[in-house]
Amino acid sequence: MLNTIKNEGIVAVIRAKDHDEAKGYINACVNGGIKALELTYSIPNVVELINELRDDERLILGVGSVLNAKMAEDAILAGATYVVSPGYNKEVNEVCKRLDTLYLPGCMTVSEIMNALENGNKMVKLFPGDVFGPKYVKAVKAPIPQAEIMPTGGVSIDNIDKWFEMGVSCVGVGSSLFNAGSLKDIEKLAKEFVEKIKDVRSKE
Repeated sequence: MLNTIKNEGIVAVIRAKDHDEAKGYINACVNGGIKALELTYSIPNVVELINELRDDERLILGVGSVLNAKMAEDAILAGATYVVSPGYNKEVNEVCKRLDTLYLPGCMTVSEIMNALENGNKMVKLFPGDVFGPKYVKAVKAPIPQAEIMPTGGVSIDNIDKWFEMGVSCVGVGSSLFNAGSLKDIEKLAKEFVEKIKDVRSKE
């Protein structure tokens, strides 16, 4: 799953007021070429939605905003293939290990990143990314080159190339994608994100 997400290069972080809104966003993402979707716990009854979508082969389904072990276990059993937290949580880490599921804990500091790696996680979510900016990734990877980093928060179509140039493995995008306007606008912007990632990776 780690390699799958790295190959995709982008994870859409979906928050929605109900399942219909979430499905609209999901279809816009998939039509725009974004298959990796982080359905957050801010969506009401998100576990039911994950269970409903688990057999859709177009999707790489993960769960986000996971704060405790029960949230992680419920979502994984419903069909989530990776788990994302705003911070590192030992109990969530243990559930993901037990259920053989990729865990992307949120980290800010170098100590937090080291702790996450020491506890068996190869990739961390740099959150909130906009507090640090792309140069922070390059600084972290100098002493810890094995750290796979996915910034979330502050990644936009205007700076996505800078993040990849500084060494991120993939990016998480939320409001900068879903505030684009209509579902057609979101689909169009999703395509732009995918194209820009392809372009910057072709130059590496």
